[in-house]
Amino acid sequence: MSKLNTRNVCRYIYLLNAKIDHLAEFRTKNGLLSREQLYIIEMVAEEPGITQKTLIGRLKKEQTSISRAVQKLVDQDYLIKRQHQDDMRASYLEVTEQAVEALNELEEKICEVTDDILESLNHDDKKTLTDILQKIHI
Repeated sequence: MSKLNTRNVCRYIYLLNAKIDHLAEFRTKNGLLSREQLYIIEMVAEEPGITQKTLIGRLKKEQTSISRAVQKLVDQDYLIKRQHQDDMRASYLEVTEQAVEALNELEEKICEVTDDILESLNHDDKKTLTDILQKIHI
């Protein structure tokens, strides 16, 4: 891909991210969840037993940042953190019932944000975008 095309892709991804940040406020009956917290909960729900190390790699963030975010979610009763029996440095994560309820509660809000973002796309455009996103999903 040429530099110009890469630059445009980067710019549009950045702008989309900014738009999502602006639109996304996830309030549950137990309080407010940041987009990052919600994403962590979704990742753990999709892959129960995921390690904190794997989350760090997928989110491309510093270990301390993810450790703090995970601990906050544990303290708020969204995640359960279990130490590996053989390696005390490794932590396995699972969602709690409260996390499952929050995901179900927020599903409509997440869809509303997505609909707002994709409102100018027709069905075929949405299908193409979904296919592309699935290819680059980490």
